Amino acid sequence: MIDLSQLQREIYRNKVARNFNVTDVGKEIVLMVEELGELAHAYKNSNKQPAVTINHKEEIVDAVGDLMVLCLGLCEMLEVDAGEVLTTIVEQNKTRTHTGWM
Repeated sequence: MIDLSQLQREIYRNKVARNFNVTDVGKEIVLMVEELGELAHAYKNSNKQPAVTINHKEEIVDAVGDLMVLCLGLCEMLEVDAGEVLTTIVEQNKTRTHTGWM
């Protein structure tokens, strides 16, 4: 099992080493939106089949990975534990009801 806290710190250290943003939350959010756009573009260009048979899977997975790295980096910037954030959301989702078209 991966140590999410260690990975979060490693992502942050890489940001520092490469002189990437480690202070501007807004900039990270913009980067996330850009990556989400890349994810949407990959899906738009896919065959829109179920996940196991979808094409453009590599592009989709790449964008998801970039989003994950950005989220973990932002958690470290905000000095919050990503594992705790995820655990809280998973527990909330167990009783959450969804409204809307999906």
